[in-house]
Amino acid sequence: MEKILVAIDGKHGAWEALSHACSLAKRIHVQLNVLLVISLTRGHHSQVETDTEDHIKKRLELLIEAAKSEGITINYFIAEGNYDDEVINFINHNKITLLVHETPESNTRPASNERAASLRSLRHRIACKMEVVAPKKSCT
Repeated sequence: MEKILVAIDGKHGAWEALSHACSLAKRIHVQLNVLLVISLTRGHHSQVETDTEDHIKKRLELLIEAAKSEGITINYFIAEGNYDDEVINFINHNKITLLVHETPESNTRPASNERAASLRSLRHRIACKMEVVAPKKSCT
């Protein structure tokens, strides 16, 4: 049985990746797993970072419930630790066959560059297929 994983960093949503994975899981009738990875340094976060994590968690829970109501088989997991390590461990322990990942926004911010480097590193450390989804550009 095919198993899909959408991994979400607690600092950034991956809404396009989740939407794409839900559509795929519904179309081919496979199990979808969602992994939210929270940083271990949570106690040292600013209030803004903590609020961002809480917002992501609440939005994610609502989207998961909506997916379940559409008949999608979806499991939700939360892990604390290093993002790459937690994703790799989850893939290996759960026999994931496809990782759907959202590409970082294409700009020159250092945080975006770190996420792009993390994505490249992750791609070379996993045994399953990886599909990268680009977020929709917002009109400003």
